[in-house]
Amino acid sequence: MFISKQKVRLFLRLSMSVTLIGILFKILHYAFAAELLVIGVIGIVIFYGISFYQKQQKTLLDYAKVFLLISFLAHYLFRILHLQFGYVFTYIFQGALILFIIAYVMDILLDVDSANDENNGAEPNTKRSKITNLLYTLTGICVISGAFLKIMHWQFGFINGTILLITGLLMAVISLVIPSSN
Repeated sequence: MFISKQKVRLFLRLSMSVTLIGILFKILHYAFAAELLVIGVIGIVIFYGISFYQKQQKTLLDYAKVFLLISFLAHYLFRILHLQFGYVFTYIFQGALILFIIAYVMDILLDVDSANDENNGAEPNTKRSKITNLLYTLTGICVISGAFLKIMHWQFGFINGTILLITGLLMAVISLVIPSSN
């Protein structure tokens, strides 16, 4: 059974949005946070698996994403259920994250090189893709900075980890709902 790429992307983005809202609910200690997280994570696994399976040419970044997703879910499962030897999956997840970052940087560098090639006929970045990339970058900065401030219990004026995390997660939901140019 073949599901169109548009449907898979839509359901994957909706699953990610549900997961991010579940994280927000968990941070704010609202009801149904665990249920939203479980539904969102199951949706991500299903629809990202379908997307990966249907992709014809797979790159190092694609495999790094799958490894990151699997290691994150194993890490998440062991931490949430308080299972023994969970620290092993923490290290595996950290290694997968480093591998993903290396693969992502390599992919961007190779993409920049191919975009500079005049013979490939690549279209210049559209306004929508530039805004989307800016939103992704700001989202990452807010979430990472917010997590750091929250872990360290630091606060700068009214800016604390919770405010940055909420802002970053809301921007992530917005960036997932807005269709990309691809």
